[in-house]
Formats: sequence, C-alpha cells, structure tokens
Amino acid sequence: MEAATPLLPLSSFADEPVYNVKAVCVRTGITAATLRAWERRYGLPTPNRTRHGYRLYSERDVAILFWLIQQTESGVSIGQAVNQLTNMLVNGAEPSVRVPVPSAPMEFNSPRSPESISADMVDAMHNLDERRADQLFTESSALYTLETTLINVVRASLQTIMRQRHHGEATLTAERFAMNYCRQRVQNLIQTSPSAIRNQRPVVTIGFRNEHADLDLLILALMMRRAGWSVVHLGTELDPHMVEPTLESMDAAAILYYVDRPENAVRLVDFKVPRTRRGEQVWCAIAGRALTELPTLQEQVPFEYLGIDLRSINKAIISRLHAMKRPFEESYKAERGA
Repeated sequence: MEAATPLLPLSSFADEPVYNVKAVCVRTGITAATLRAWERRYGLPTPNRTRHGYRLYSERDVAILFWLIQQTESGVSIGQAVNQLTNMLVNGAEPSVRVPVPSAPMEFNSPRSPESISADMVDAMHNLDERRADQLFTESSALYTLETTLINVVRASLQTIMRQRHHGEATLTAERFAMNYCRQRVQNLIQTSPSAIRNQRPVVTIGFRNEHADLDLLILALMMRRAGWSVVHLGTELDPHMVEPTLESMDAAAILYYVDRPENAVRLVDFKVPRTRRGEQVWCAIAGRALTELPTLQEQVPFEYLGIDLRSINKAIISRLHAMKRPFEESYKAERGA
C-alpha cells in the first residue's frame, strides 16, 4: 500500500456494494475479524447483505475503513476515530481521505489472540518494519481494549525482544528500534488523550535509569490520564536526592516509583516523604520486581507496595485516588478561594 490517490471527499467514492469480505481484507490490509469487530462495536462500516447473508462493501465503505486506519496510525484510538467521523457527518463536515493502492495484501483466516499479534510484532521489530508494526497495532486496537493492546501486544513484544537480546537472539539495533517504537506509540497516545478535567493535584511517576521501566511508567501514566487524572512523568534519569526538593514543592496527590532492582530500592529507604500544602504526608507507592526479590525492603521503604502487574497497579492507584478525591478537591478550591 505505497502508492496513494489524491485526497478526496468521502462522497466522491461510489456507494454501490461490490466487494466481499475477502476483497476488502486484501484491499485494506486488515482482517475479517477486525471488520466484524468494528461493525459490531461501532456500527462501521455498514455493509449491505446478499440474500444469503454475505456482506458486500462499497468503495465508500473501503474509503471509510482507510480513514479510520489512518486516524489510528496517527495515535487516535479506534473509538475516538469513529466518534470523530460520526460527529463530522452529523454536523455536515465531510471528511477527506486518501485510498492507497494495495501492494502487499494481508490475510488471516480467523480472529487472532493478542499473543499471536505480539509474535508478528516481534518479527516486525526484528525487521525494523515500522509500517508492519503499525498495522499490527491497528489490528489489535480493533479487536481488544487499548489496555490489552498496550500490555499484551506492545509491552509483551518489547519484553520478548529484550529477552532475545539478552540471549544473543536479537540485535542491538532491533532492541533499540523496539524500545523507541513502543515508547513513541504510548507517548503519541498520551499527547492525543484529553487533559485531566478534575481540579486536583498530580500523580508523579518516577523510575531508575538502566532498568528499562520507562514504558511501564508511560503505560500507567496513560491509563491514569485516560481515567481523568493529572499525571506528571519525571522519567528514569533522576536520582532520589535530586527529586526530593521538587516533590516537596509540587503538592502531589501521589508518588509512584517503579523499581526492578533491589539496589535501587535500597536508595529509597531514607526517602523523605513530601507533605502537601496542608501538612499531610503524600501517599507514596512503589511497584516493580525489586521488593519481590528482596522482601525485607518492604518494611524499610516508606512506600506502599503495589506489585508488578500493570493492571493491578493501575487499579490500586485509581482506587486510592478516588478515596482521596473529595479532600483533594475541597482543599484545592479552598486554597484558591473557590
């Protein structure tokens, strides 16, 4: 799908039903399972049916599919893309789309698991094939939640590449490509997700250098942001003694450290827990493998341990934030004279 036609309005494409499912899969490079998932979940596309119940798609249906694909490839979730298209059509604003000419058709005979998609993404990363990785991300996003796509496809692919690199089965180039691709994917989603709508203090996420935990922290930051919470990600390059003065002045709602190595967790034993403007200690949490490898640290580090599963970590943080939400909002309004 390298060559492309000019940018054309959607109404310029014929609406006569002529393509079966296989033809649309060949034309667009997405799977039959994806077509069914989009139709079932979002009502798009809307193919006609033959008297035997087989789907038939028009050129306009194909153009709509390409418009949706192009939006997801730019970092917009499929749900958001469908909402954008629906709002445009309802408000009389006609979208325009480029319909590429197929050159490398993709076909799959049945719905695929996240593990199967991840395996193909690993191959794409070995080949430094960003376009193929994008197609697989789009496929997974259509079939599964964003959380599943990020954790079971994107993150799992990177972890596989890193394991292979450790055993000499992947090149350094492939590992760096995978790291950069996965990080950029999540960062794009963070940038396109709405800002926090609540008046609240931020959640601060921090890691340690050389632990490769930045992607996990970005995924957690994205999930919290999509839940409506403000997140400040300080990255993985700052030592605790450098961060403490900043945290003291931030008036944070919560602080999350992600630590995989026990020697780094030891550096948090004497961590000075900051206080809010009201004088209360900020809730501090720690995640990662460090405290499972050296359990005695759990009693020494002044943090609540949340484990290593990203879904559980996110759930625990959101639950705690909701429990603290009312005091946060009331104090925020009081401090600003609301």
